[in-house]
Amino acid sequence: MVSTYQPLKDYFTPRRLQLTGKEIIKECAEDRQRALKSFDFFKKMVDSNPEDDKAKSEMVKTLELSMSANDKKVKLLDLMVKLAMHREKLRPKESVARDVANFTFEDLKDVAG
Repeated sequence: MVSTYQPLKDYFTPRRLQLTGKEIIKECAEDRQRALKSFDFFKKMVDSNPEDDKAKSEMVKTLELSMSANDKKVKLLDLMVKLAMHREKLRPKESVARDVANFTFEDLKDVAG
């Protein structure tokens, strides 16, 4: 019987997100290359027969696929940068350890509020 994969740890850890993002970027690059290869194929068909409207429409579709793959990669990179910035905001700031014996009442006021 087939069972659904259940990860033992949180699925959205930074490491897993980075690996998934890397895979998606690689796949987008492959999709773009395939679309450009298809474009070259249809371009040769149009060059041999300029009246072939079907080949021209397929050329346009392959260019759209190529641009779409590139856009997806840019969107993913944008999301990854935003996620990194958000994590940076959530990370607690390192507090400077101060000697408690040298505190003044003004220092305590500043710390408290």
